[in-house]
Amino acid sequence: MTTTEELIRILEGDENEEFLSDEEFDIDVEIQGNNVTTTNWTTQIATPILEEFDDFVCGLSPAVKLDDTSTEFEFFEHFCSKDLLQKIANCTNKYHQHFVRHTDLRIYSRLQQWRDVTIDDLYIFLAVTMLFTRNKRITIEEHWSTDPLLHSTVFSNTMFRNRYCSILAMLSFCEAPAGTSSVPRLHKIKMMIDHARETFKTTFIPGKKMCIDESIVPFKGRLIIKQYLPKKRNRFGIKLFVLCDVETGYIVDFIVYCGSETEIETVPNLGLSGSVVTELLKDYYFCNRELYVDNWYSSPQLFIYLKERATYACGTVRSNRKGMPKFQKLKRGQIAAYSSPPLLALKWQDKKPVLMLSTMHDDKMIPSDNVDYSTGLPKMKPQCVVDYTKNMGSVDTSDMMTSSLGCIRKSKKWHKKLGFHIFDMFLLNAFYLIKVIKNKQNYSLADFQLNVIRQIIEKYKQCSLTQQSTSRGVLDPNRFLHNSALEHFPVRILTGKSQRCKMCAAKRKRSETRFMCQKCKVYLCIDPCAVEYHNSTKQSVS
Repeated sequence: MTTTEELIRILEGDENEEFLSDEEFDIDVEIQGNNVTTTNWTTQIATPILEEFDDFVCGLSPAVKLDDTSTEFEFFEHFCSKDLLQKIANCTNKYHQHFVRHTDLRIYSRLQQWRDVTIDDLYIFLAVTMLFTRNKRITIEEHWSTDPLLHSTVFSNTMFRNRYCSILAMLSFCEAPAGTSSVPRLHKIKMMIDHARETFKTTFIPGKKMCIDESIVPFKGRLIIKQYLPKKRNRFGIKLFVLCDVETGYIVDFIVYCGSETEIETVPNLGLSGSVVTELLKDYYFCNRELYVDNWYSSPQLFIYLKERATYACGTVRSNRKGMPKFQKLKRGQIAAYSSPPLLALKWQDKKPVLMLSTMHDDKMIPSDNVDYSTGLPKMKPQCVVDYTKNMGSVDTSDMMTSSLGCIRKSKKWHKKLGFHIFDMFLLNAFYLIKVIKNKQNYSLADFQLNVIRQIIEKYKQCSLTQQSTSRGVLDPNRFLHNSALEHFPVRILTGKSQRCKMCAAKRKRSETRFMCQKCKVYLCIDPCAVEYHNSTKQSVS
């Protein structure tokens, strides 16, 4: 058969081919290299049978030495350990030596008074950096301003301005000097990334429900790995793929996206988005966990891959994904569903069409938290939509919590911003752990951060920053009285008989009183004679 004849046959179709309607059957053939994948969709929806998750395999790792008696700083120190800070101190000191050898310092440069950084210096440095977020200033130098409108003694008493600025300028997270050629893109921050990922994974084992989403470290400078995410609050920056435990919010693992050098193991037929999911989940298969992802990750091939490894998945999906069925237009409130075990593809028409893909749901409709004001009844939504909305926001919640307390804005270099963001992740995970271990449900991240800062300063500066209580009944009510004021307290006359007031008698005024000065043994009216008598006595003595 000639090429022309083949083309005509393809365009006209085979006369013997049998076509089925979308309501009965939809066949989508995907060709990837030499592999052909066929997804068969039907309108007969079966309820999936879910295997039970074993709660015994999740929670705090037995190797972690934290309990309900541990302080806030000890939780933070578990992630931001002395070993890590010792490595950072060594890198910072080496970078300073490299910088001084290749730079002509000015006579009055801050670096002329440089001394090597220690672990204590770095803890104080981090405490001051975190404290910046609670004392907003336009520039770093303003925190040490002597202007009465800006002055705050805590900064000058904790660390000198020149010392802080010198450490910030020389701060380094890598052994190799800056400017070394033929190195990976993340070499300046790889030590921090490796430490964070390893510590996060070995500290806490996630529960039944997990989610994966993108997070972004704000950065608008020139950077080859900078990404643009239009739906995020900070649209430009360094993109992170983050795996979170839904119940606690704990950050289990993350991957920094750096283009072709992103450290993930590519899985055939899953693409970049699917390979990101498999890389983050590779230690958590075969436990019947539930994963929630958005439409950037979701695909029939990925969900089948996860189901084969005893991991359920649910998420929004794009209509043009290979293997997805074709849906008709719907009116608001209507749903259409197709099944291809173990997959369920569902379309629900809200204000906009919502496409869902799941391996753990059917097309069941349940009441939601929203109320239909025309009827006064809860709005009915597909269960997969309700579960997705409830469990998908952990990464965005973490970003929101750190947005007002994060310290990443204090540097113009991308690797320092990413490093400070990792310190924020240390603080956030320590906060989640203390809520789990100590059951502090009403404890806020802001209070936790202040306690960490306070304990660092008290430990490494050896000064007390205990907050003075101002509650009623704690302070001495007599603290403003003169030392001898209580000695001249008026008391009742013991005989019970009224006596003439001495001050009134001096004024030739007939007045009797039942009170006398306890010390002076003089009969006086309480008001105003007692005050006048003692004031006149004080003046005569002086």
